[in-house]
Amino acid sequence: IIPTLNEENYLPKILSDFTKQRRSNFEVIVVDASSEDKTRATALEFSKYFPLRFYSVAKRNVSFQRNFGAQKAKGEYLIFLDADARVSAMFTKNLYENILEKKSPLFLPILTTEDRSPKNLVLFKLINSVIELSQSLTKPLAPGGSIFIAKKLFLELNGFKENLYISEDHNLVQRARKLGVKAKILKDVKVVFSLRRIRKEGQVSVLYKYLLALIYMLV
Repeated sequence: IIPTLNEENYLPKILSDFTKQRRSNFEVIVVDASSEDKTRATALEFSKYFPLRFYSVAKRNVSFQRNFGAQKAKGEYLIFLDADARVSAMFTKNLYENILEKKSPLFLPILTTEDRSPKNLVLFKLINSVIELSQSLTKPLAPGGSIFIAKKLFLELNGFKENLYISEDHNLVQRARKLGVKAKILKDVKVVFSLRRIRKEGQVSVLYKYLLALIYMLV
Protein backbone atom coordinates (compact mmCIF):
# COMPACT_ATOMS: atom_id res chain seq x y z
CA ILE A 1 0.00 0.00 0.00
CA ILE A 2 1.61 3.23 -1.19
CA PRO A 3 0.09 6.67 -0.52
CA THR A 4 1.00 9.26 -3.16
CA LEU A 5 0.75 12.95 -3.98
CA ASN A 6 2.52 14.21 -7.10
CA GLU A 7 4.98 11.30 -7.19
CA GLU A 8 5.53 10.87 -10.94
CA ASN A 9 9.30 10.98 -10.43
CA TYR A 10 9.69 8.69 -7.42
CA LEU A 11 6.82 6.19 -7.69
CA PRO A 12 8.12 4.49 -10.89
CA LYS A 13 11.35 3.65 -9.07
CA ILE A 14 9.74 1.59 -6.31
CA LEU A 15 7.24 0.05 -8.74
CA SER A 16 10.19 -0.95 -10.91
CA ASP A 17 11.66 -2.68 -7.84
CA PHE A 18 8.50 -4.80 -7.61
CA THR A 19 8.89 -6.00 -11.20
CA LYS A 20 12.15 -7.68 -10.10
CA GLN A 21 10.87 -9.54 -7.05
CA ARG A 22 11.94 -13.19 -6.66
CA ARG A 23 8.51 -14.06 -5.29
CA SER A 24 5.37 -12.70 -6.93
CA ASN A 25 2.97 -13.18 -4.03
CA PHE A 26 1.70 -9.62 -3.73
CA GLU A 27 -0.57 -6.93 -5.07
CA VAL A 28 0.23 -3.20 -5.12
CA ILE A 29 -2.37 -0.63 -4.09
CA VAL A 30 -1.61 3.02 -4.83
CA VAL A 31 -3.86 5.51 -3.03
CA ASP A 32 -3.37 8.92 -4.61
CA ALA A 33 -4.49 12.21 -3.08
CA SER A 34 -5.63 13.81 -6.35
CA SER A 35 -2.20 14.43 -7.80
CA GLU A 36 -1.75 17.21 -10.33
CA ASP A 37 1.05 15.51 -12.25
CA LYS A 38 1.34 12.18 -14.10
CA THR A 39 1.34 9.93 -11.02
CA ARG A 40 -1.69 7.96 -12.22
CA ALA A 41 -0.36 7.40 -15.75
CA THR A 42 3.09 6.35 -14.58
CA ALA A 43 1.62 3.97 -12.00
CA LEU A 44 -0.75 2.23 -14.38
CA GLU A 45 2.11 1.46 -16.76
CA PHE A 46 3.21 -1.20 -14.25
CA SER A 47 -0.16 -3.00 -14.14
CA LYS A 48 1.08 -5.37 -16.87
CA TYR A 49 3.81 -6.69 -14.56
CA PHE A 50 1.86 -7.42 -11.34
CA PRO A 51 -1.62 -6.89 -9.88
CA LEU A 52 -1.90 -3.13 -9.37
CA ARG A 53 -4.87 -1.03 -8.35
CA PHE A 54 -4.89 2.75 -8.39
CA TYR A 55 -7.37 4.76 -6.33
CA SER A 56 -7.77 8.52 -6.35
CA VAL A 57 -9.14 10.16 -3.20
CA ALA A 58 -9.93 13.79 -2.45
CA LYS A 59 -8.53 13.82 1.08
CA ARG A 60 -4.83 14.62 1.35
CA ASN A 61 -3.97 12.75 4.52
CA VAL A 62 -1.38 9.96 4.49
CA SER A 63 -3.07 8.04 7.33
CA PHE A 64 -6.43 8.24 5.55
CA GLN A 65 -4.80 7.03 2.34
CA ARG A 66 -3.17 4.07 4.08
CA ASN A 67 -6.41 3.14 5.82
CA PHE A 68 -8.27 3.39 2.52
CA GLY A 69 -5.75 1.08 0.87
CA ALA A 70 -6.01 -1.40 3.73
CA GLN A 71 -9.77 -1.65 3.24
CA LYS A 72 -9.21 -2.51 -0.44
CA ALA A 73 -6.41 -5.03 0.18
CA LYS A 74 -7.05 -8.74 -0.41
CA GLY A 75 -3.96 -10.08 1.31
CA GLU A 76 -3.54 -11.42 4.82
CA TYR A 77 -0.65 -9.03 5.49
CA LEU A 78 -0.43 -5.31 4.72
CA ILE A 79 2.88 -3.81 3.62
CA PHE A 80 2.99 -0.04 4.00
CA LEU A 81 5.70 1.79 2.06
CA ASP A 82 6.36 5.40 1.09
CA ALA A 83 6.42 6.35 -2.58
CA ASP A 84 10.07 7.42 -2.41
CA ALA A 85 11.29 4.21 -0.74
CA ARG A 86 13.21 1.47 -2.54
CA VAL A 87 13.43 -2.31 -1.96
CA SER A 88 15.66 -5.12 -3.18
CA ALA A 89 14.66 -8.03 -5.42
CA MET A 90 14.58 -10.30 -2.34
CA PHE A 91 12.14 -8.08 -0.44
CA THR A 92 8.88 -10.06 -0.79
CA LYS A 93 10.63 -13.45 -0.67
CA ASN A 94 12.45 -12.65 2.57
CA LEU A 95 9.37 -11.08 4.11
CA TYR A 96 7.23 -14.11 3.23
CA GLU A 97 9.76 -16.53 4.74
CA ASN A 98 9.98 -14.44 7.92
CA ILE A 99 6.21 -14.41 8.28
CA LEU A 100 6.10 -18.21 8.00
CA GLU A 101 8.99 -18.70 10.42
CA LYS A 102 8.29 -16.07 13.08
CA LYS A 103 4.48 -16.17 12.93
CA SER A 104 4.04 -12.62 14.20
CA PRO A 105 1.31 -10.15 13.21
CA LEU A 106 3.71 -7.17 13.21
CA PHE A 107 7.12 -6.69 11.58
CA LEU A 108 9.49 -3.78 11.02
CA PRO A 109 12.34 -3.61 8.47
CA ILE A 110 15.87 -2.31 8.72
CA LEU A 111 16.32 1.15 7.18
CA THR A 112 19.15 1.96 4.79
CA THR A 113 19.89 5.01 2.66
CA GLU A 114 20.86 5.59 -0.95
CA ASP A 115 23.65 7.91 0.25
CA ARG A 116 26.28 5.50 1.57
CA SER A 117 28.56 8.15 3.03
CA PRO A 118 30.28 7.23 6.33
CA LYS A 119 28.20 9.84 8.18
CA ASN A 120 24.90 8.39 6.93
CA LEU A 121 25.98 4.81 7.55
CA VAL A 122 26.66 5.67 11.19
CA LEU A 123 23.42 7.65 11.45
CA PHE A 124 21.22 4.86 10.10
CA LYS A 125 22.98 2.26 12.22
CA LEU A 126 22.08 4.40 15.22
CA ILE A 127 18.47 4.85 14.03
CA ASN A 128 18.00 1.11 13.55
CA SER A 129 19.54 0.38 16.94
CA VAL A 130 17.23 2.86 18.68
CA ILE A 131 14.16 1.43 16.93
CA GLU A 132 15.17 -2.12 17.85
CA LEU A 133 15.91 -1.26 21.49
CA SER A 134 12.61 0.63 21.78
CA GLN A 135 10.68 -2.58 21.10
CA SER A 136 11.49 -3.61 24.65
CA LEU A 137 9.94 -0.41 26.04
CA THR A 138 6.29 0.44 26.63
CA LYS A 139 6.46 3.06 23.87
CA PRO A 140 8.20 1.42 20.89
CA LEU A 141 9.17 3.31 17.73
CA ALA A 142 8.58 2.56 14.06
CA PRO A 143 10.78 3.17 10.98
CA GLY A 144 8.68 5.83 9.29
CA GLY A 145 6.07 4.65 6.81
CA SER A 146 7.51 1.13 6.51
CA ILE A 147 5.36 -1.23 8.57
CA PHE A 148 4.26 -4.82 7.84
CA ILE A 149 1.17 -5.89 9.75
CA ALA A 150 -1.46 -8.61 9.63
CA LYS A 151 -4.69 -7.17 8.27
CA LYS A 152 -6.62 -8.72 11.16
CA LEU A 153 -4.52 -6.82 13.72
CA PHE A 154 -4.62 -3.62 11.67
CA LEU A 155 -8.42 -3.65 11.61
CA GLU A 156 -8.52 -4.46 15.32
CA LEU A 157 -6.45 -1.30 15.90
CA ASN A 158 -8.77 0.70 13.60
CA GLY A 159 -5.79 1.54 11.43
CA PHE A 160 -3.71 4.69 11.56
CA LYS A 161 -5.06 7.65 13.50
CA GLU A 162 -5.99 10.26 10.92
CA ASN A 163 -6.02 13.24 13.28
CA LEU A 164 -2.31 13.11 14.20
CA TYR A 165 0.02 15.77 12.77
CA ILE A 166 3.05 13.48 13.06
CA SER A 167 4.05 10.12 14.56
CA GLU A 168 1.11 8.11 13.23
CA ASP A 169 3.55 5.24 12.60
CA HIS A 170 4.87 5.20 16.17
CA ASN A 171 1.33 5.51 17.46
CA LEU A 172 0.26 2.39 15.57
CA VAL A 173 2.98 0.12 17.00
CA GLN A 174 2.41 1.58 20.47
CA ARG A 175 -1.29 0.75 20.34
CA ALA A 176 -0.36 -2.74 19.15
CA ARG A 177 1.90 -3.06 22.21
CA LYS A 178 -1.04 -2.25 24.47
CA LEU A 179 -2.75 -5.29 22.95
CA GLY A 180 0.31 -7.37 23.81
CA VAL A 181 1.83 -7.42 20.31
CA LYS A 182 5.56 -6.72 20.09
CA ALA A 183 6.97 -5.93 16.66
CA LYS A 184 9.74 -8.15 15.34
CA ILE A 185 12.69 -6.52 13.57
CA LEU A 186 13.63 -8.23 10.30
CA LYS A 187 17.38 -7.92 9.71
CA ASP A 188 17.19 -9.38 6.19
CA VAL A 189 14.28 -7.19 5.02
CA LYS A 190 15.59 -3.72 4.23
CA VAL A 191 13.91 -0.56 2.98
CA VAL A 192 15.89 2.27 1.44
CA PHE A 193 14.82 5.49 3.15
CA SER A 194 14.79 8.63 0.98
CA LEU A 195 16.63 11.71 2.19
CA ARG A 196 14.68 14.07 -0.06
CA ARG A 197 12.72 15.61 2.83
CA ILE A 198 15.95 16.65 4.49
CA ARG A 199 17.25 18.05 1.20
CA LYS A 200 13.99 19.90 0.53
CA GLU A 201 13.07 21.22 3.97
CA GLY A 202 16.54 21.50 5.45
CA GLN A 203 18.10 19.51 8.25
CA VAL A 204 17.02 21.92 11.01
CA SER A 205 13.35 21.81 9.99
CA VAL A 206 13.26 18.03 9.79
CA LEU A 207 15.07 17.60 13.11
CA TYR A 208 12.55 20.00 14.69
CA LYS A 209 9.67 17.78 13.51
CA TYR A 210 11.41 14.67 14.84
CA LEU A 211 11.95 16.46 18.15
CA LEU A 212 8.22 17.19 18.32
CA ALA A 213 7.55 13.53 17.59
CA LEU A 214 9.90 12.44 20.37
CA ILE A 215 8.25 14.81 22.88
CA TYR A 216 4.83 13.53 21.84
CA MET A 217 5.88 9.93 22.47
CA LEU A 218 7.48 10.70 25.83
CA VAL A 219 4.39 12.44 27.20
